[in-house]
Amino acid sequence: MNPHLKYKAVQSYSWTRIDMLILIYDQAVATLNEGARLIEQSKLSELPPVNLKALRILLAIADGLDLEKGDLPAQILRLVVYALDQIKTQSAESWKSAASVMNTLREGFVEIQDEARQDEYEGRIPALDAVG
Repeated sequence: MNPHLKYKAVQSYSWTRIDMLILIYDQAVATLNEGARLIEQSKLSELPPVNLKALRILLAIADGLDLEKGDLPAQILRLVVYALDQIKTQSAESWKSAASVMNTLREGFVEIQDEARQDEYEGRIPALDAVG
């Protein structure tokens, strides 16, 4: 095997679409929980950058959805819009609710992680480096 191809094969096994997606959801949940914590501790002056980070992450998730791929992306979008609506307030419960919704979605992706990796390795899902 060509050494370059061998390296490329190893590289593609280390970082997949599902891994990246779960990382984004991890960041969303962590940021939403951080916002709830700041509100609970009455550290509202520290909330704006956390709010901005949460907005960026949630909008990135929404932007990555292909709404022409069936009903599931539309359902995920509705949940992301719900989370965006929840963080408009300075209510810890609202932020926790948004975190809970995003965590439920994250757990769903974790459930299919092994299968999605295998599908990507076997070419049923385009590899990250195949998108141009």
